[in-house]
Amino acid sequence: MAAGDGLSVRQQESIEQAVEGCRSHNGLDVSVLVGDLELEDVKEFRAASERLHAALGARSRAAVLLVVAPGQRRVEIVTGPEVARRVPDRVSARAVLAMSSGFRGGDLAGGIVDAVRQIAAAAGPGAPLAIAPQTSDVAVQSGH
Repeated sequence: MAAGDGLSVRQQESIEQAVEGCRSHNGLDVSVLVGDLELEDVKEFRAASERLHAALGARSRAAVLLVVAPGQRRVEIVTGPEVARRVPDRVSARAVLAMSSGFRGGDLAGGIVDAVRQIAAAAGPGAPLAIAPQTSDVAVQSGH
């Protein structure tokens, strides 16, 4: 996204609260990345999102990653194999629709929050994560 077009602190906090709620109530390891990806061709977006998910290391097997690139008009949800039963492709597709609806209305943060909540609702209750991450897994990158 263009420099200065990032999320406000309040919007970031709103997304972080949704992610933390999902983690504590559903036990899901959810991360959100907002920002355009450095790609030669946007057709590489899915593959690049999968590489970002894999970069979570050992966590990737049970993690859900939402990648939102406003300037590229792309969104991707990548799930690890251990969480795919709780968050199947149809749930991810509905979450993408929720984001898209919010984005069309000009509400980037609201769309992301709605998507995280949809994923949490569909996943149902689960054991909270044994070790909560020490840092936020909501990242906003500046433009290039």
